[in-house]
Amino acid sequence: MKKIIFIMIFIFSTIVLSGCSSTIDGEKSLDNKKWIQDIEYLDKNIRLKHPDLFRYISEEEWKISLKKLKSDVVKLSDVSISLRIAQIISQIKDAHTSTDVLNLLTPIGKEKIEIEEVIEFPIKFEYFKDGLRVIECDSQYKDILGYKLLSINNVPTDEVIKKVSTLNSYDNEQFAKLRAKKCMSIYEFLKFLQIVDGDETQYVFENENKEKTNIKVKAIKNKEVNYVNLEKKESEISEKSEQKNDFYWFKEFEKDNILYFKYNRILTKQGPNIDKENAHNYPDYYEFERNLIDKINNDKFDKIVIDLRNNRGGAFALVDSLISKLKYRTYLNDKDIIVIQGKETASAGAILSWRLQNKLDATVIGEESGGNVNMFGTEGEFITLPNSKLIIKYPYSDVTCKDGHVGGVKPDVKIIQTYENYINGIDDCYEFIKNLN
Repeated sequence: MKKIIFIMIFIFSTIVLSGCSSTIDGEKSLDNKKWIQDIEYLDKNIRLKHPDLFRYISEEEWKISLKKLKSDVVKLSDVSISLRIAQIISQIKDAHTSTDVLNLLTPIGKEKIEIEEVIEFPIKFEYFKDGLRVIECDSQYKDILGYKLLSINNVPTDEVIKKVSTLNSYDNEQFAKLRAKKCMSIYEFLKFLQIVDGDETQYVFENENKEKTNIKVKAIKNKEVNYVNLEKKESEISEKSEQKNDFYWFKEFEKDNILYFKYNRILTKQGPNIDKENAHNYPDYYEFERNLIDKINNDKFDKIVIDLRNNRGGAFALVDSLISKLKYRTYLNDKDIIVIQGKETASAGAILSWRLQNKLDATVIGEESGGNVNMFGTEGEFITLPNSKLIIKYPYSDVTCKDGHVGGVKPDVKIIQTYENYINGIDDCYEFIKNLN
């Protein structure tokens, strides 16, 4: 009798520990023991390698989160465990310690999926002064273009953003909002967060007349979406000459006496992290910088505008180079430099904005930067979990610009783009600069 009872207990325990598929919402191809090994591997290695793991999360909070996940592994699918790991990584409050969205959604043992295979609710948004509005969507929903989002499946927009932010790595709330905006269409994310309970859900929008519109939106693969864009006029500063690269370019607006410098990526073909075989895909920053400095010194204008709104960073050495050249090799007065920044200004981009503001007394306008003033350095290494092959990026250094500073670069003048001006091709930051005496 005792032998029979022992066998029954053993069988029951085996079923529970193996993660019986009938109790799991989703695929479970990696057994529980291997998932627990991965969680312990992550804990051990990130403790050893992160510059300051417990700056924003206490060690006790970290331990509790990992312990809870290990106890929950038995009832979670592979993707749910991966997303729980992403939530734990998010608690570190470091944009450079992160997991890749496609890596999170790739089935165990499969080749990394492409973006075209991601199942999404085909609506894309942008932040404006009055809220989150539709700027792209599948053609079947084109009537909602420009509408403000109020809720998804009865979950208010602010709550959706807050929940989706728990799956993303970020320095501060600005970057959290940016990443949430880009990830809030992903079906697996919204399902995991219990925002939706199926692949068709209700969205509620508000039009310009404050009238509410309810529509059912179906989640489909990215490659099946026929995206259409909101019709709008292009702003004068968005247009660049064909020969200019997307990393950085400048042009003069003679009527405004402004030299406009669009700086999107702080990279160069000579960079130490650039593969020589791919160097031809990158511009030569140092040649560009020489041309920029010559332009500043040889032409007359009232202001130089450095637009960092789409600058997520790059090489810190190039930040130092520009600061040095502007300070010692130009005839600019401090008041002539105006920086535009926003949620996407991060990493080396945020550091550049900070140094322009504090070393050259530049006027910074726009929103608080998405990258912190005191931050962890660039992503330098990877931790690959041995069984799931989930990849976690982590930084190898610590950057401190000002002891005690909390958050990103604060603008001298806060300006948030209005929707009305956006569709009419008016850039609110540039309009402010043109009229600045």
